[in-house]
Amino acid sequence: MAGQRVSPGAALLRSSRMFSMPAPIPPPPGDFSSATKHYSPTSTIHFPTHLTVTTTASSRITGDWGFKRPLPLKTTTKATYPLARVRQVDSVEQVTDFQSSSDHTITLRKFQEMNLPLSVPIANSQDTYSAVKHMKSVFEDDSDKTALDEKQKVELVNTRWKFTGPWLAGMTDGDFKRFLEKKVRNRRAEFRAFLKKILAAEYSEKRAQEVRQAGEAAPSEAASSEAASPEVSTEEISDVEVTEYLRKLRQDRMTLYNLVSRFLDLAPVDLKTELHLLGRLAPGTRLELTRGSPYGATGPPITHPSAGLSYLRTRNFQENHALYGPQLHHPPVKARVLKPTNFATNSFKPSIGVAGFVANTPIDDTSFNSSKQRNLSEFNTAMHKLDLEKYGGTKVYVQPHMATVDSAGRIHVSIGEANSESQLVQKELVGEGAVYDDIVKKGELPQVPRNPRYTGSFSARPGSRIPGSATSYGLGRSSRNYE
Repeated sequence: MAGQRVSPGAALLRSSRMFSMPAPIPPPPGDFSSATKHYSPTSTIHFPTHLTVTTTASSRITGDWGFKRPLPLKTTTKATYPLARVRQVDSVEQVTDFQSSSDHTITLRKFQEMNLPLSVPIANSQDTYSAVKHMKSVFEDDSDKTALDEKQKVELVNTRWKFTGPWLAGMTDGDFKRFLEKKVRNRRAEFRAFLKKILAAEYSEKRAQEVRQAGEAAPSEAASSEAASPEVSTEEISDVEVTEYLRKLRQDRMTLYNLVSRFLDLAPVDLKTELHLLGRLAPGTRLELTRGSPYGATGPPITHPSAGLSYLRTRNFQENHALYGPQLHHPPVKARVLKPTNFATNSFKPSIGVAGFVANTPIDDTSFNSSKQRNLSEFNTAMHKLDLEKYGGTKVYVQPHMATVDSAGRIHVSIGEANSESQLVQKELVGEGAVYDDIVKKGELPQVPRNPRYTGSFSARPGSRIPGSATSYGLGRSSRNYE
């Protein structure tokens, strides 16, 4: 059956970004170990893949969402928020395939309410404490760079996030074989030319070092003769020398991997060695202590490290309260205790839900990890007891510290204990407490009774003249004590 013909104007509008919906992005990669784990087909995926569409309240009643046919009222009016995810505008059955998109949209709204910037992942697990105290934004100049030359690509290999090559540690056997067939094997001549440049640079550095050791001053300006210059060009490198250099590289796998990664622009891989920070301890080379890439353990992100969640660069700003003035701490966030600590089942770490994410609790000695016998506070009780009678479960106030995005698109939020005073201020702000009203009531004076014999009281004889004062207007304390 042939499709219905449209006019040129309608075809132009269909292809326009203003009147058409963007194509969905690929879904997150599957977990290869899910065969031995529980998997729910209705669970929320790591990140949204389709555009979220909304409408006004008046158009929602009539089912008008801006498409060619109205959406059914029975489905759209039952949802709390007018948010829809359209999978296909025109399906084979000539219906609009859609579903509610409140899961990702409300999660994004809650995350942005925390005013939490996205940080660079922690490269080394030993640097967890320092990374939380000194967070590094994903928008810093040394890491948020995409337009780089060949020299900058080598210098910033452990800080940048975008690579043209794949991450080998995350590829399957089939993907790796296809990558070798299509991207690698037809570039052998280019790799030999690349090795010529590397070998020429090593020869030039070696010749300059010999000149310095011999006491001869290396020419600072361009010499007229090539013999006086320590620079070695690629034309001076023969194919025999390149072949011999390749044989030496086969014995030094670390150097060979670095050269191949530089040639193919591969994402760095964490070697998981104890001495990987010591560099190459070869004789005659300088020792350089460099940190590994923050994306070496899990791979580089599939999008920008911020993932469009937050464009804040830092959280070093001060909250200003209308009554109490500038605050030392940021407002705490109410979190839900999803799974308390249970030592009987070897569950030593509670699961806390914050803004739609399961947060990472600190591993040091805090209230999240303390035993119930040592601390009987309300917070510690919530960490160890599952309240089934309370609607929505037990909720506590926590303080979010940092958030990162891994290579699979998952958001990791790290939390800590909230300050007691900031909790009181936040509870009063949301209507769960009345700290300011209680303080005002404690400072109020009792009502002074009327005494006609005392001329300084609130009432006096008719016709008497009493000079106005703060006491007569009830703004000051009375000199007499009424008990």
